Order: sequence, then C-alpha cells, then structure tokens
Amino acid sequence: MHVLQRIAVQADDKSHAFYSVKHYLETQMGSEYSYSSWYDWFVTGGGRWNPNEDSQYNDDDQSMTVSYEDEPRKFLDTVNEGIAQRMVEFNQYRKTFNEKNVDINSVLDSYDGQMDFGFQLYDLYKMIDMTQGKWDYNSHFYDMYHDTTNTKYMLDSIDTGNKNWYLVFVDFHF
Repeated sequence: MHVLQRIAVQADDKSHAFYSVKHYLETQMGSEYSYSSWYDWFVTGGGRWNPNEDSQYNDDDQSMTVSYEDEPRKFLDTVNEGIAQRMVEFNQYRKTFNEKNVDINSVLDSYDGQMDFGFQLYDLYKMIDMTQGKWDYNSHFYDMYHDTTNTKYMLDSIDTGNKNWYLVFVDFHF
C-alpha cells in the first residue's frame, strides 16, 4: 500500500530540504534485510502523487516541495490537508471500532498473559497510536526537525520568525 506524507524540515534552501529528508528516511529504513521503519521503500518528491507524469518515480524531482518563506499560505494549507487526512483515518478507525461494540473489560479480563492474534482491538490500538503521536502510515504529516507528528512546534517556530521551513512530499510504501 502507498501513502503520501508531508515531511516538514528546516533548511537553507529547497534542495537542502529535499535531500535532508531523503537521507534521513534512508537511514531510518535500516538494511535490505532488516527494516527498522514502518515503510519498506519510498519516493521522495511525491511519487505517484506528483502531477509531473514523467517525474513520478524520479527520486530527485523537487517540484512539489513547498517553502514557507516563498509560499506561506500554500505551506499552511498543505499542513492542514495532512492533518485533515489524518482525521479521516482516525474517524474511520473510530467508526469501525464503535460498530464492533467490543466489551473492552471482557477482553482485558480474558487476557492470560499470551498474545492474542485477533483484531478486535486493532482499531482502538491505531487510535491510541494516533493520539499519542506515533509516526506511521496514518500520520500524513511529520516534523522531522522536532521528531513529531504534532504541528505545534513547527508552527511555534514559524510564529517566532523562523521562516526556513519546507514541506517535502514523500510517497511511502508499507
């Protein structure tokens, strides 16, 4: 499966932002046989979401990278789009969990110290991940500089005059 993420980073220019994100993601991935991340490959530059058809899998296309200093409205709208998409995911998990009508106390009472391979609490698990800020395929936004899915620190930095923020689009496969 694929997901588009918006990765926020501080940098001196668009190229530095783009390659900083690319390098960071490559190092987070681990080795070919020992993945240490939630994704197994990615395309920096938006991948299948890149409107330049010839560049969709060109891992050097920076055309989708957005600079706060150059395009503050577009930058903030893009951040808000990511959070809105996150909320769509969250609300779907919540709807699915509510429809299951799971008796959480019954599930907890039946726990015998062994892993349960069932999925009855999966939606609750994913909602907890999201409310706790775990970065994964449901996040749709990640602040690489502050290592968080929370926009607060980036926005506070912008409010104090730090305008050298960039959003780099990344197509992740997981």
